[in-house]
Amino acid sequence: MADTANEPMYYGLTLAQFRERIKKLATEKGLKGEKLERVAAQALDMIPTIRLDEASQR
Repeated sequence: MADTANEPMYYGLTLAQFRERIKKLATEKGLKGEKLERVAAQALDMIPTIRLDEASQR
């Protein structure tokens, strides 16, 4: 397993931890092969750009 001590944290998890969770969920939903890898890569690219705030969304 890669050293995660120097990886930035997002919402309490590193990107490596997110990668494992995303792949597990995508596999449960039936994604396989290239599509699984593409979806996981897109999701990982989006994680650092997500900004949460306290304002309610309508």
